[in-house]
Amino acid sequence: MAGIIGYGVYIPRYRLEQKEAAIPWGSWAPGEKAVCGADEDVVTMAAEAMDNAIGHAGIDPEQLEAIYIGTASSPYVEQHIAPILAETVGLRPETTMIDYSGSLNSLANALLGCLDAIAAKRIKCGIVIGAENRATAPGAEGDATFGAGAVAMVIGSGGTIAEVEGVHTYSTLFIDRWHSVKDGWVSNFNDYRFDREYGYQHHVVEACKGLLEKTGRGAKDFACAVFPQPDDRTAGLPAKSLGLQKEQLAPPMASTLGDLGSCSAFVSLAGVLDKARPGERVLVASYGSGSSNAMSLLTRTQIRTKRKRGIPLERYVGRKQYLTYTSYMRTREHVKRAPY
Repeated sequence: MAGIIGYGVYIPRYRLEQKEAAIPWGSWAPGEKAVCGADEDVVTMAAEAMDNAIGHAGIDPEQLEAIYIGTASSPYVEQHIAPILAETVGLRPETTMIDYSGSLNSLANALLGCLDAIAAKRIKCGIVIGAENRATAPGAEGDATFGAGAVAMVIGSGGTIAEVEGVHTYSTLFIDRWHSVKDGWVSNFNDYRFDREYGYQHHVVEACKGLLEKTGRGAKDFACAVFPQPDDRTAGLPAKSLGLQKEQLAPPMASTLGDLGSCSAFVSLAGVLDKARPGERVLVASYGSGSSNAMSLLTRTQIRTKRKRGIPLERYVGRKQYLTYTSYMRTREHVKRAPY
């Protein structure tokens, strides 16, 4: 079966302490988050992650027959990002180029699209990219918590470092967060417990249960479980329901990089793969807008031989420069200088 041939991440160097954005509005938030610089956006971050993934995979970009990008932060309502990224590495016009958007599950859906294309023998190798810098506003929920970052995975059947053993999807009509065309930021009902229990937890648990039943695996068969991290504690909710131990969970990331949206689980996965040994099984699940995709990965021997080619997540996490809240608002164009 197909799997991950190589992967790469990109995290901006700039950081904002979350309390800096929360305190002026009478709130509080611990930790920090990664934020884009003045010359960075979803496209530039995706391009960086894509280059890192191609280098880690050790392939020629001409081998890529498809490019899929998933994001809830596209700068365009009517325009694709995938052709822009394809142009940066010189992909042929015949290459399949598809954008997935409209949900925090968009990156996981893009990955499923690539896996389906390989299973149908329409392509042999493709690249899946996710990048997030979600819209927010001063005092809004995401002002203190939404982080910026990108991840990319080269997917194919040969030379894999992690093979996809199985996939299961669980989706319902559930509305927790949305970004309307008429709004400049992400909105929600402010019922966080309802969102966590009936949205995130319910869907992730059901997707994982379906996967475990389909593959005949149990919680103890996985060396690590990777779930989205809107904060450092929420990932523990489905873990408890699935019988996973705390030691099996991927390290907390939200208080270091912020909520990375559709990229959250896969940036976390990159950190896990940076240290994984051959033969380890990893449970990965996504969530967004009432939909969850769960998959089982089995690491292969090439995960060690290819490791020296990649840039580990820890290196991006370790390089940082702090911004003030005022500088952050200027970068996001929440405040502007008078034109005179």
